[in-house]
Amino acid sequence: MITITNAALARNMRAQGVDDDTIQQILAARARLQAKDNADTETQSMSGTDAVSQINASLDKVSEKIKSYRDSTDQRLDGMQAQLQNLEQHVAMSAAGGHTYGPGPGVGESAAAKFQEDPSFAAAAESAGRGMKPSQFSARINVDTSIRAALSNEGLGQEGDTSVPSTPDRRGIVGPVLAPLRLLSVLPHRQTNSNSVEFVQLNATGDAEEQILEGDEKAELEFSGVLKTANIITIAGHTTASKQVLADVSALRQQIDGVIRQKVFARLENQIINGPGGDGKINGLLNQATAFTPLIGTTPADRIGEALVTMANEGYSPNLVLLNPLDWFSIQLTRKNEEDDEYVFGSPTMPVPPSLWNTRIVTPSSLAAGTALVIDTSFVTVLDREQMSVLATNTHKDYFTRNLVAILGELRAGLEILDVKAVRSFDLVEDDAPVPPSSSE
Repeated sequence: MITITNAALARNMRAQGVDDDTIQQILAARARLQAKDNADTETQSMSGTDAVSQINASLDKVSEKIKSYRDSTDQRLDGMQAQLQNLEQHVAMSAAGGHTYGPGPGVGESAAAKFQEDPSFAAAAESAGRGMKPSQFSARINVDTSIRAALSNEGLGQEGDTSVPSTPDRRGIVGPVLAPLRLLSVLPHRQTNSNSVEFVQLNATGDAEEQILEGDEKAELEFSGVLKTANIITIAGHTTASKQVLADVSALRQQIDGVIRQKVFARLENQIINGPGGDGKINGLLNQATAFTPLIGTTPADRIGEALVTMANEGYSPNLVLLNPLDWFSIQLTRKNEEDDEYVFGSPTMPVPPSLWNTRIVTPSSLAAGTALVIDTSFVTVLDREQMSVLATNTHKDYFTRNLVAILGELRAGLEILDVKAVRSFDLVEDDAPVPPSSSE
């Protein structure tokens, strides 16, 4: 009797294309049959014919599995052969200068040669040619020649390239840079309900004197009053935008609102300083200020100090000094001596707050360089008739039918100076000394 070992049976089944899982199942079934035969040696009730029938039934099941596996393997092998044949055809067409499938042309003869040289690709092609199932492989090639019809950003590639529209990163709307407002926040304000404010500016001349003898004429003081009027003016600015853009760009309305407000307030601050007076104009600080001529001070800081002391001696309480930003910076550059770089008004890394002679310094850019104003703010008031507002409407002209919106910002305000001697103006340097350029130029 010839006995077939498990190893020989396994080799035979692998040669027939049976996978390892199926082989293990067959060997396990065989082992169970052998164990049962050995255990039943004492019992001869089972006939030889029954045992052979069970074995044949098991072998029939195994044969069905083998046949099914071989059929599926043949199908996969046929598919792989078709894919390899298709690839060979396209490589051959590329080598001949033809085109392959896809949106662009082939890579040409260089790519075909590189595929043939790759060992993984060659081994797979050889296995498929012999009718064997090729194992999984990957091949990488480097093509020295340029590849035409590349996918590039729209408008930035070469001729013949395909393109994709770019998607830029958007940061939203960035508004214009506007000069800061520094004066309006430090001057007193009060509400008014009229288009003008009238007051009497009282002046007194003469001084009191002693009566030397009884019956002598006593010193006379003369008073005179001048009627002054502070006009309320309107400052406004407007723009036009389409209804669609305001609806589509949510941040635009906010930017327009902010710019209009800033520009209207900037014009008000400018007119409070430089207003010439007259119809529809503010009579500003410079136009009403009392001219002061320093007699002691020679440097800008000395002149400012002399003006402060002069006003205090006359009974005023000056608490504000207006300077152009570059004039204040020029003062900050003052050094203790010519031998070192030690600054009087603090180091550049830690400058002192804007202040001279214990008086606050404010630096509006609307004030011309070379000029200073010293103010007792108890006599100066900004009059608020209508506070700042920004309104939008489509009733202007034919804007309703054109889907346009008029955006208007405006305010009404004035300046009240009860005593012109409470505002002193003077030059920071002598007439023949150089003046730094204005920050507004």
